[in-house]
Amino acid sequence: MKTFKQHLTEVENWDNQIATNDETGKTYRVKDMYDYAKNNGKFVQDLPIKDTDALEWWDKSYSMDKPENVKRMKNADTSFPVLAVEYEKGKYSITDGLNRIKKAHSLENKKTIPAYIISNSDMKNIKPVNKENDSDKVD
Repeated sequence: MKTFKQHLTEVENWDNQIATNDETGKTYRVKDMYDYAKNNGKFVQDLPIKDTDALEWWDKSYSMDKPENVKRMKNADTSFPVLAVEYEKGKYSITDGLNRIKKAHSLENKKTIPAYIISNSDMKNIKPVNKENDSDKVD
């Protein structure tokens, strides 16, 4: 079995993945968010899928009519933790792991998934990306 670190290095365009915080409008590198979550957040083995926005976002972002979307979702390894930001008590926005959650829910009939969680207020501790000028600059 691959380690989590091996999994992250195999993710397509891992270094370029970004996420925008809806509350602040700031953009962050997903890798930086994972690093923060692993060191300062919390890990849960059983994050309830119903408490996330993942299925809604998957349906908005992907289509089961496209074979490449279905293939990517089916190939997702649901044993690896997703990255979640708790934006209000008990409500989570998934920053990384939509395909893992879609597979866990739709194909494996799981109600929960492992996750690294950081609070929305912890986002101030992560350097945002200045995407207007250069994706490598930070504010």
